[in-house]
Amino acid sequence: MSKKVGIIAIVISIISLLCALFSVGYCIITVGFGKNTSGTKAAVEDEYFGSMEKRTQYVLYVGTNDQDTYKIEMTEAEAKDLVDQICLKYMKGYTLGEATGSWVDDDGIRTHEYTLVCYFDDPEIEDVYSCAEEIREALNQSSILIEANEINMEYYSAE
Repeated sequence: MSKKVGIIAIVISIISLLCALFSVGYCIITVGFGKNTSGTKAAVEDEYFGSMEKRTQYVLYVGTNDQDTYKIEMTEAEAKDLVDQICLKYMKGYTLGEATGSWVDDDGIRTHEYTLVCYFDDPEIEDVYSCAEEIREALNQSSILIEANEINMEYYSAE
């Protein structure tokens, strides 16, 4: 089982890293067109990101296949609704995404599963673990991957 979890963690980490790199690059390119970009890349980044607060974003990767049957025991909509209800018990707000995860278990069985990705911006760590544990139990998961990222963020609004 631990080999399966390790492989899942590696695959999800690589996907997450690629998404983060794409997101930062897109932001720099998109935001840069609206302002003076004649300075260096570092100066432009400092102009935009320097005023943002450094915070921790936690990301939960939640597989939905039952750990005993290797199949989803509820519809994707039901799983999404259940995760939504649990997340809102512990978080003031969050973002929910969908992905497909795959892994090979200790017996060589290859499995693909519908995966929910929950993004929490700067919550209390105790709330992250409480939320993960309740989701883990509700969906009969052996584990949930928790990723922590130090990010610069702000809630942008029109003036």
